[in-house]
Order: sequence, then C-alpha cells, then structure tokens
Amino acid sequence: MHMVRTLDVEVHPFVDTTESLAAREAKAWGGAPDNSVWWLMDGEGEGDEVLHFADAWDTWERFTLPRDSPDFHSVQPLPGGEVLLVNARCRYLSEQQHERNAHVYSPEGAVLRELTLGDDIADVQTTSDGQVWVSYFDEGVIGNRGWGGKGTRRPIGEDGLACFDALGQRQERGVRMAVSQRIVDCYALNVASEQETWFYSYTDFPLVRMRSGQPSTVWQSPVRGAHAIVVSDTHVLFVGDDDDACQLQLFTLYDRGHQRLAPVARVVLTDETGRPWRPSWLRGRGPWLHGAEGARHFRVPMEALISRAAAT
Repeated sequence: MHMVRTLDVEVHPFVDTTESLAAREAKAWGGAPDNSVWWLMDGEGEGDEVLHFADAWDTWERFTLPRDSPDFHSVQPLPGGEVLLVNARCRYLSEQQHERNAHVYSPEGAVLRELTLGDDIADVQTTSDGQVWVSYFDEGVIGNRGWGGKGTRRPIGEDGLACFDALGQRQERGVRMAVSQRIVDCYALNVASEQETWFYSYTDFPLVRMRSGQPSTVWQSPVRGAHAIVVSDTHVLFVGDDDDACQLQLFTLYDRGHQRLAPVARVVLTDETGRPWRPSWLRGRGPWLHGAEGARHFRVPMEALISRAAAT
C-alpha cells in the first residue's frame, strides 16, 4: 500500500530504567489510564517486582511479589491503589472450578483476590473506574486447555473481547453487536476512556469504535496485521503490519467528509541520536503511543504526529 509521504519524528525517552533497575528484564509493561507506566520486573531468583513511574517523579512506586507467585504477562492499575496482574493462560479444571489466572494486589504487595479472566489473553487494559477490558487470541476464542464446547466449557473469551469489573464479574458492553462477523483474534485493543473502547480484529481487520450509549462505528481497514492502534477523533495510527512489526502508518478517519480511512503518512520515530527506534513493546492508550526498547521507554502523542503531518 502506497503511503503519501514519510514523517521523521524525533522522540526522546520518557524514562530509562538501566541504572535504577540494574538492567533486569521486564516481564510486562502497561500504560495506565493516567498515562503513567507500570512494569513487572524479573526478581532474578527473588520475588518479581512491580514498579510504577509517572511524570515529574523522582522515585519509583514499587512492591515485591512473594517468591512463589505465578508468572504474569500483563500489569494494570485498579482504583484504590490496587494492581492487577494477569497470566495469559488459563486452564478449565471442572464445572465448579477454573484456574485463577489474575491476581489483585494491594499497594503493599498483599494478594487481595484472585480472578478468572479466560485463556490465551492478548491484552489487558483497565479504566480509572475499574473496568477491565480483555482481548483474546484465537485459542481464547475457539477453545484450548480444556475450554471449548457447551455449558461451562464455553471459552470466556469466545467473543474475542470482554469487559469485567474489578471483582472479575463479566459486564455486558455490546461487543457482539459491534461487528457483523465473529472476532477470531483481537489483534489490537485501545481503551481510550471509561466511555470509549476501540479494537481491530481478524479476519477482515475492521477498525471499531465503541462508545457508551451510541452505535458502534466501523471502518474497513487496508492495513493487515497491525498489533496496536493509537486513536483520536480524527486519526488512527496503525502499529505494525504483516511485513514489519514496527511499521507506523497514520490515517485520517474521514476522507473528504466520508467515513473512510485515508492514508496520511508513514511515520519513522528516531531517538536523540537520529537512530530509528526498534521497540520490542508497543501499545496504544487513547491518543498516546507507548513503546519500549530495552530499558528505555518512550511516549508519543497523536497530536504531535498530526501537527507534523499538517506542517509538511
């Protein structure tokens, strides 16, 4: 697909964890509703550590998990200082019991409760009022690890996307009504606010905007294989495609007054040395792109990309 032009955008690190965290491996990253950043760090034989960093902070908020804690792949905040950690895999055990693959911790690191959020989880994003949005890969939709079939064996993630409250109770948010075809694999999720959730899914890769009390809006997308989306009222940034996981493509949502995606530019992010970022982790949170390469984390507002495109 031909893009109109290429935008080179210099982006400086938001935070560098090399010195503070002794270059330990990050097991999970998470962008929060307030645009702060959460990490789950390898404890190197001790308990893994949860860290939180926000703008203008001089120190980290942190707590250590017990040494026998399970592995987790997602970290997100909940109201009241609680922290949600989620393992992507979940086994069906019996009609009365399922594996609890999500744990909620106090700010001091004590386990408050355990939840079941389903198997083969792709992404988890929470809201400031305690909604927990969970997207699923294909096995979470179709079934594996004992899930699949009728009754209690029906996969929790069979809709491809689900919303829970902070206690793990399923909430109805109209996902099935949002698209005409079944979500087989939810490639990208962006929970923009308490009232607005976007997603992008296989097989036809529609871009879908769900807003409370309003019909869903669906765009047919020319991009195949993106794994993150950054959104605003006027534009979308697709992160990755089938050929390049770091490809960034900016589109307008409305072309000449019509609801259709129109290409604006290919975006290349460079660091302060002029070297292109090659992040291993990228997520969209509303109009912000979060990314990490090694120990360096960066953030890019959609507004900056739109302004740059308008000026060139």
